[in-house]
Amino acid sequence: MSDPASHEATVTIEQTVRIAASPSTVWSFWMDPELLTEWWARAAEVVPEAGGLYRIHMNEGPTMRGEFLELDPPHRLVFSFGWEQFEPDQPLAPGTSRVEVTLTPDGDDTVLTLRHFDMPSSRAADHTQGWKLIVGERLVAAVAATGRAGA
Repeated sequence: MSDPASHEATVTIEQTVRIAASPSTVWSFWMDPELLTEWWARAAEVVPEAGGLYRIHMNEGPTMRGEFLELDPPHRLVFSFGWEQFEPDQPLAPGTSRVEVTLTPDGDDTVLTLRHFDMPSSRAADHTQGWKLIVGERLVAAVAATGRAGA
């Protein structure tokens, strides 16, 4: 069976957000399965090493599966990205795209920049909105709610 997305143009999605916490605190929200459930997942499996599993069971149903490609705590993480359950006419199978998150200190805050590479053009709009909700709203709120802001 051919992959219809294999011939589709790809784009890079980029989101930048300021979070009132240190890079170490923000890093923990990406690595700790319990903290991941506060903003991204109903359950998470994390093996924080190169080649380790990064599996996010989304609150709304699907499961994102990837593996860590690079880890530079608490400044940068890179993981492969795809969906275990995907639509046959718009596939984004595990490992077909890549996400890079950089955490840059700025005073007491962290500037988080997320870049999602190799995104099929047909899936860019929904993933752009998804990252805006997940990172731009839920992660920021979760960090603030824990009282770790500035930590």
